[in-house]
Amino acid sequence: MCTIGGIISEGRAFLLKNFDYPPVPTGWAYFTPFDGGIAHFALVDHGQRGVNSGLNEAGLGLQISRSKPPDPGSEESEEKRTVLNGEILNRFSSVGPALEYVERFVEENPRMYGGNLMLADAECISITEYIGGRSRSKTKSDGYLARANHSVFGLVENEGEGTLERYRAMNRFLGEIYDEIAELDNDGVIARLRKALQEHPVLTQNTRSSFTICIEESRVDYMVGDGPWEKFRFSTSSR
Repeated sequence: MCTIGGIISEGRAFLLKNFDYPPVPTGWAYFTPFDGGIAHFALVDHGQRGVNSGLNEAGLGLQISRSKPPDPGSEESEEKRTVLNGEILNRFSSVGPALEYVERFVEENPRMYGGNLMLADAECISITEYIGGRSRSKTKSDGYLARANHSVFGLVENEGEGTLERYRAMNRFLGEIYDEIAELDNDGVIARLRKALQEHPVLTQNTRSSFTICIEESRVDYMVGDGPWEKFRFSTSSR
């Protein structure tokens, strides 16, 4: 039941997410590449292969939410979303090429779990909805995007009361902060994002980790369970 959002204004891009999942061990890890790839800091857990969400050293951020079919009998059978996420963070430095790869991967893996994938770099944010080998994407160089656990583009009719409530709350919050973002420094924006993640209905009893990503500062603010907020930052000089 994850809820995700992204906002970009005058080249300042941010992501935020509540990771809602069964109570399996969950944490954040730094991945060092040995094959010419890109170092990345990512959310991982014992229930999924690969990585769930994260930021790489090149300044590409990524996060996902699930989007299930309305008929349980038609459920896709392969959790390849998190494998895809790891490949993106390891291989790509910007939204455009990553987005092309995502759409090809979806088409080639029609049995992959359906979902919403949000990307961000210093130039734009994007959302891709995918299910059953079909996908639709949208990119914004200014504005905001929100998703919960249903299709907004209409790829599948899977709206539910809970997901609609969280989507509307996230969308409303992002609209409010977008109107004020020019008056806030990055710390001020991040503080607002962190607060929104800790409020109903975006916060649920199944939230295992909350995080924000600031692309400009190569920074991830994150918490796991009821623990304190922590901060991770790549050196911007390495980009």
